[in-house]
Amino acid sequence: MNPLHLFRAAPAMAVAAACLSGCAVNMKVPIKDPAPSASAYEQAVKPAPVTLAFKDDRREEDKARTVSGLIPMQLVYLDKPFDAVPWVAQHTVKELAARGLPVVLGDAPGGTTVLIKRLRIENHRASGFSPFVTFTSVRADLVTDRGPQTITSYVKRGKVPVMSFDEVIDPTYNDPLGIVTKELAAKLNQQLFRQSISDEEVGALVRRIQQDGDKSADAYLAVYQLGFGNNARAVPELVKLSTHANEYVRLAAISSLGILKATDQMAFLSGLYENTTLIWQDRAMALKAIGDLGTEASRAYLQKQKSQLEGRTDKDATWTQEIIALYL
Repeated sequence: MNPLHLFRAAPAMAVAAACLSGCAVNMKVPIKDPAPSASAYEQAVKPAPVTLAFKDDRREEDKARTVSGLIPMQLVYLDKPFDAVPWVAQHTVKELAARGLPVVLGDAPGGTTVLIKRLRIENHRASGFSPFVTFTSVRADLVTDRGPQTITSYVKRGKVPVMSFDEVIDPTYNDPLGIVTKELAAKLNQQLFRQSISDEEVGALVRRIQQDGDKSADAYLAVYQLGFGNNARAVPELVKLSTHANEYVRLAAISSLGILKATDQMAFLSGLYENTTLIWQDRAMALKAIGDLGTEASRAYLQKQKSQLEGRTDKDATWTQEIIALYL
């Protein structure tokens, strides 16, 4: 065969190899509304109302990459093409309201602006026998009197389809998008309201995780709630859960240490990232958590790792560089 023909056929061959177990190229992916959190933040003093205005401030090339990856997929919401930024804005504000915070979505004068700089849902599959994986990420700048405050989210999920490729939709698209809106809401709360869940709620979540962590597929969601709750009493339990046998419990715990800005865990997190015996996603989530700490030391650490990855083009390095780009 002509080598040029082989080159032109390579992308199609890669898609075919990844779809051996029956994926449908360009299949419709119906996006669902996520359920808001059930627990409100404690409020000793009722905060002042805030109007949030979300603006799509992405470059055109980034807009074109909103939904990307090895396998073309067609995301739809209410039977229309999925418009990611308004959807994320709507459900982030709903999450804040569910936490009992006085937030509305709008463009009222004197409101607070959130500039969406990156919103990306990328998929990957190595073969027809491996998991279908998505990487869902957001970077936004909250405009404040102190200058722009970066707010991010990054979720990696995977699922091996067994009977039908439809099985991957909720675990790899809907669940991560729901986590993203909750993480953005939690970080907006830190910047604008500084509210937290109660110590009693932390204890209830810990007991639930201890009871269900080894047997419930949704146990990782309770772990994320420890991070979204903005209560530092959760940190010791999250450190323990960072080595849990359940991958998604483990990843949620590592991520949540960053969400809670547990700066005293910098050495622990850098140790996870530098432990090359761990799988990529554990190390990647540790790096994401370091980025969330938002200190001079954490930024210097990210810069160091960025420099060490320069020139590498393997998948792990490329994905790691994309995490670093959320913060630098």
